[in-house]
Amino acid sequence: MSTETLTELQPSDNTENYNKRKYYILFDQKTGKIKKISNSVQQVPNGLLQTQSWNPVCKHIIKGTQSIKKYGMIWDIQEEKYDIDYRSTTLMIESIDNKLQPFSTEVDPTVSEMFVKVLYEDNKVLVEVNKDNIKSIKNLSDITEISTSENKLLDIFITKKLDPDYLIDIVEVDPLTLFKNGKQLIELNSDISTKVDWSNISLYSKSVFNNYGWTLQSSLNKNQQFLGTKKVLQRNTLAGRSNININVVDNILHIGSDISENELYYFEGKNKLRFVVCDGSIDKLVGAFELTSGQLLQKNSTLSVGFDWPSKPILLYKNNYITVNTNGELINDTND
Repeated sequence: MSTETLTELQPSDNTENYNKRKYYILFDQKTGKIKKISNSVQQVPNGLLQTQSWNPVCKHIIKGTQSIKKYGMIWDIQEEKYDIDYRSTTLMIESIDNKLQPFSTEVDPTVSEMFVKVLYEDNKVLVEVNKDNIKSIKNLSDITEISTSENKLLDIFITKKLDPDYLIDIVEVDPLTLFKNGKQLIELNSDISTKVDWSNISLYSKSVFNNYGWTLQSSLNKNQQFLGTKKVLQRNTLAGRSNININVVDNILHIGSDISENELYYFEGKNKLRFVVCDGSIDKLVGAFELTSGQLLQKNSTLSVGFDWPSKPILLYKNNYITVNTNGELINDTND
């Protein structure tokens, strides 16, 4: 911890402020969220910054006559310093310029503002917005209203790879639905699969945000992140498409995975995923095993476990992105 401030202006630097009360503001640089305002220099916890301001609104926030949640820190380009300002709850959807913004396959969804999953077997696209990132770049305390002077600013253009002039299809995005739910599942034209090579496409949009990302996957994976029902522990399923499919022969796990390097964020910075195995009930623990992120980036891998695999396996694990299918059966090697 430290007490260093970002700006230490002297009276001669700004005579207008010399006779005003000075305040010290602790804030998160990534989000602009204010943590504390004080009349004196504060200890600065790791991950926060401290700056000073003469803005009289600080007095009202300290006294409680103004809500700290309605204000945030912004970077003043002209003065080249941070200062406190009112944070609106209305998102203005407007194009930064007339250029088309390409979607990148290298962008992590957790740092993007808008992310698209093209589901080629489902003939759909899933459009997701990261409200926290958008609130940060737009200096908003929340997003409760949307304002725009132009329709279709969030529409997505599917083109031939790296050729925005070769238009294949347009995905029409409804901003109200998108920001109300945080996501929108959109049906593509029924004949698009007959005229497109999915490995040879690019996505573009008008420049409303800074970071656009996309990925190509066969089908929608309805994990807890998608459903919006995050739980502490997840459990395996016996049907439907999953990221990980496990079959067992003589206590050897045969693991199939469709997780790609672009989905490393699934692991939330960890390099392994631990599973607890139960037999028919979570009260009947039989063992545990771990899979590394490296293993799960392989399409197929095996792992021997040091316990008898149950006939009715229940797998418990902590991850809101990944789904696991055990097919509900034990595969035995028989030579009848």
